[in-house]
Amino acid sequence: MDNYKTVTFWNSAGKEEILVAMLSEINFDSFEEKENELIAYIIAEKLNISELDNVLESMPLFENTTYEIADLENKNWNEEWESNFKAITIDDLCTIRASFHEKSQSKYDIEIEPKMAFGTGHHATTEMMISFMLKLDFKNKKVLDFGCGTGILAILAEMLGAKSIFANDIEEPAFENVAVNTALNNCSKISNNLGGIEVVPTETYDIILANVNTVALSQNLDLLKEKMHNNSLIMLSGILIEQVDTILNICKKLGLELIETKEKDKWTALLLKA
Repeated sequence: MDNYKTVTFWNSAGKEEILVAMLSEINFDSFEEKENELIAYIIAEKLNISELDNVLESMPLFENTTYEIADLENKNWNEEWESNFKAITIDDLCTIRASFHEKSQSKYDIEIEPKMAFGTGHHATTEMMISFMLKLDFKNKKVLDFGCGTGILAILAEMLGAKSIFANDIEEPAFENVAVNTALNNCSKISNNLGGIEVVPTETYDIILANVNTVALSQNLDLLKEKMHNNSLIMLSGILIEQVDTILNICKKLGLELIETKEKDKWTALLLKA
């Protein structure tokens, strides 16, 4: 069983969701909000103080945020996290739940094993992506789920009628979790792959889903554009509201046309067309 450390943050009120998203990118795997503080949990050997300091120094809004590191009692925290996982329904059409929840009456009922991979539907970015997807025609479409996390978007794409879905993520826990979740939902059209843009085949897709962070989008948007044909759609999220212009400028240079924007809890999702 892994040994964990806690990092308690102060002076981050009103910025917790942004901080959680950024910490998730440097191996923190669960969080707890208390009055006037945020507690983040991480496997001890994965804690890199330099990376942590870089996160806080990268954005002016964290200039007054302080933290304290402590050892944590040895415990199965993944099991603890699972026990607190709640089902969520999006747009009255799609429910995301665990096996210990009753099957929902939603048109699209997705069962997942709630591990630490990003994408349980509870984060605003995942919710907005799903909301976009529910309004689009996926029938017989070829789909790329870039940075797939738990595989929820890929699973929904298959439920919506996609012909094939190529899903990839650079994190091994995500790769393992996708295998479990696709099996739970009896998926047969999802190709689960470990790696970044380099593992994505050199071909084009009708719809690309990319719910990652702004850095990953900035580094990969030109390569994702190469995997689009005329009339391909691409959905982007993981974008803080103050970072939207940066991403839109890149999209404009690549000739991508903005169709719709969604905003929730300081986050933005974009739907664009080639």
